Amino acid sequence: MKTKILGYKELLKTLLEYHITLVERLHHEGYDRTFTILLLPYPQKDEEKLRQIILPLLRSSDRLFYIEGNLIALLPGTDWMGAMKVRETICEALGIEPAEKECIVEYPVDGEEAFTLIGNLYARCEETRD
Repeated sequence: MKTKILGYKELLKTLLEYHITLVERLHHEGYDRTFTILLLPYPQKDEEKLRQIILPLLRSSDRLFYIEGNLIALLPGTDWMGAMKVRETICEALGIEPAEKECIVEYPVDGEEAFTLIGNLYARCEETRD
């Protein structure tokens, strides 16, 4: 069964809320709670092509969404520098030039709740378009 990568902001918010709860619970047992969310503007909507190109580059724990012309990756256990490497790899695979500024947020540095993280992610991306 193929995993669909098309999603909606509400699904992303729900997944983030769940993931935050999980990492906070595991943090009490000594696990790292860091994760990042990466956004790449990409107007291509061919889901099959995106799946074939990008999913092999990600770990099985990573989640990929395509929302309103943006690829969004949830990268558990990944810090800012790790997300930068993933960003470079995806851009290279898609043959696109990355924006000058990164559209990346890191938990808990850039927000401790889903709504804040998503808001900061989109705000950071708006900065890159200015």
